[in-house]
Amino acid sequence: MLIKLKRSDCFDQYPKFPWSIEYRNKHFFPETYNRYVLTLPSKTVKSYAKELAVALLSLMQSMGYEKLVFLGDSTVAWLHQQNDYKPVREAVAYLTGNKVSKTFNGGLIVNTDEIGEFAKHLFWLVRCNAAFPNVHAMDEGEHIIISLCKYGNIHFYTLDEATDNLLKEQLPSVELYFLNTGTCYERFGKKRHIAHRETV
Repeated sequence: MLIKLKRSDCFDQYPKFPWSIEYRNKHFFPETYNRYVLTLPSKTVKSYAKELAVALLSLMQSMGYEKLVFLGDSTVAWLHQQNDYKPVREAVAYLTGNKVSKTFNGGLIVNTDEIGEFAKHLFWLVRCNAAFPNVHAMDEGEHIIISLCKYGNIHFYTLDEATDNLLKEQLPSVELYFLNTGTCYERFGKKRHIAHRETV
């Protein structure tokens, strides 16, 4: 079960959360210790979504995090955009089943045992809904910031040296590896565009 947290309360409790106000050209991202892009060796996008869920769950458990808080960096609601593609419809059904309304733009607290299921649905929303907010996840102690990009890669920020060392220590136990190309790209489409990606 996801726990909802009002947007203002989220920033009060976790002030290091990134935010942006595009029309005012104002942005905030906390000072980080290091930044990595993590990915998986999957060959199809659907297997990637499943393996991502397993890998992220394993990594969070091995790093000792009991829960993560997810929050969009803008005021755009989680369910702002609709999309008829089946995995996206299933992701929307998952959120509405957890009582996320069409106007809710606050934080979602996700216990570690739910991280895998949540991550699978988040992957499809980020990938296919161009109007979806940039969602970041943070642990309760504000040691890490995680976000998924539209290509499915995990952008992982450590905020201190001890956490950075912990990540490097635990990463070999999961299938995730460092993406060293310098930029994210679409691996699953022959035409290099993301199938089923739409905007409002």
